[in-house]
Amino acid sequence: MDFFKYASVVSEFSNSAMWVQFLIGGLCFAIVFVFQAIALFVIASREGYNHKWMAFIPFMNTYYIGVCSQKNKFYTIDTKIIGLIAAIVEFLVFSLYVLYFSAISLVLDYEVSIKTTETFFGKDYTVTMYELANVPERLNWAAWIYDNMHHILNVGNVGFTILKIILLISFFRTYACRRAVLFTFTSIIFPIQGILFFVVCRNKGVNYSEYMRAEQAKIYRMYQQQQQQNFDQNPYNRNPYNRTPYDDFNGTGGNSNGGGSAPEDPFGDLGGNGGNGGSGNNGSPFDDFKN
Repeated sequence: MDFFKYASVVSEFSNSAMWVQFLIGGLCFAIVFVFQAIALFVIASREGYNHKWMAFIPFMNTYYIGVCSQKNKFYTIDTKIIGLIAAIVEFLVFSLYVLYFSAISLVLDYEVSIKTTETFFGKDYTVTMYELANVPERLNWAAWIYDNMHHILNVGNVGFTILKIILLISFFRTYACRRAVLFTFTSIIFPIQGILFFVVCRNKGVNYSEYMRAEQAKIYRMYQQQQQQNFDQNPYNRNPYNRTPYDDFNGTGGNSNGGGSAPEDPFGDLGGNGGNGGSGNNGSPFDDFKN
């Protein structure tokens, strides 16, 4: 499908013949396609996926994107199934494009331009419309395609684009978690998905749900560490001496380990037994007058 996007871009900047537009567009497409094929092959080799040759076959490589993305399902749908459906739709739409441009080439000589004047916001503009005239009966089928096929192609393009978005989100969630949305919509807007594939092909595939849980757990641990550091640095959140005001009354003696000796008796010097109050014999101060 990107082949026609490149040809369309060339037509915007050049009025050359249709075959020239397709030639230049085809060369651009081939370069990007090679980048994508190499990227898928590298990924498949590292992850151990079979049938790596599909990465180099048009349409099959769309299916192979789903193979390389199978670590992440789209809700409960396997990405290989999505890749297979996308590949089939891509082939059908591509075939319709080939039929469309083939029909145009047959009736192009019968195309005439009709110029009309239309007014927008008070200004007159010349509008050129194209239609067929004097088409031979044998080319009526081509004339019908010329007039109606673009409606069918629009529907096909919308369907394929939806499938492609789902497929690319699954792929980039697997190999570029942080930039999955950015890379997906860049690939949709600009036909450079092959180059982006090549950029991320060295990354190891991950399950997006597990990755997000790990990131949330990491953020929570950082939050806990920050809270703990703030608690330790705040002198008002704890006793700076690592003790309670009741330690002097419970026999700890101010020892934070709780293993201190009992407090000294203030009347020990007046104790009995020859004044050996400091020896721990808690006598009466009148013992020396006894007997």
